[in-house]
Amino acid sequence: MRRKNALVVGIANQESISASIAMELHANGYNIIPTYLNDKALPFVKEVTDPMGVSDLLPFKVGNDDQLEAIVAYLQAEGLRLDAFVHGIAFASEIKKDLHAVSWQSFKDSTRVSAFSMVEITNKLIAADVFNPSGSILTLSYIGSHMAVEGYNMMGPVKSILEALVRGLASELGAKGIRVNAISPGPVMTRAASGIKGFSNLLDVARRASPLDRTARLEDIGKLAFEVITNPAITGAVYLVDCGSSAMIRVES
Repeated sequence: MRRKNALVVGIANQESISASIAMELHANGYNIIPTYLNDKALPFVKEVTDPMGVSDLLPFKVGNDDQLEAIVAYLQAEGLRLDAFVHGIAFASEIKKDLHAVSWQSFKDSTRVSAFSMVEITNKLIAADVFNPSGSILTLSYIGSHMAVEGYNMMGPVKSILEALVRGLASELGAKGIRVNAISPGPVMTRAASGIKGFSNLLDVARRASPLDRTARLEDIGKLAFEVITNPAITGAVYLVDCGSSAMIRVES
């Protein structure tokens, strides 16, 4: 059987959610095609990809059309067709500002990187015919998309946009056999999360609300991601992996 291929955009280091997804896919036989943001980030990404035997890492920053074209050219030159595209990037320059104080430029930049880049990359992959029918696109959301989470500020509306894009793309690409979904993990301590004001308190609140008395681990998220990517009946959905914390209100005596 042909080995399946996954383009993974968003690996930051060993503690990133995209890394956990890449590792789970690799453990299940996928060939991982990773990107990295810049030379500073490359050594941290290689800590994830070297154990997988990955030799080619591709630079990519949202808005750099030459780099995106180079990714497509690499896939074509290597004769690689994608079975999965993992969109795991997010950015918010003013995440610590209250929502009402955020500038339009910052909100626009965040939306471009964190949400619309999924559309841009998908468009290039499909136009170049390097995405297999029955392929899968997966992105990362958060409960702040539909609930106000203290400290999450501008990223809540941005994730709401992302989820709307998931539904829209799923509707459009279903005829091509391509499925589009998101997973929405509970709070996990990653480098990106560390920029959220009061994040350690948020972790504690989520743990206490969970009927399992814990928060989701990176390996939990990776396993759900693999299921969503490979299940042919799933599209247009956002799946929670938060140990039940969002389903309960726990009153402590």
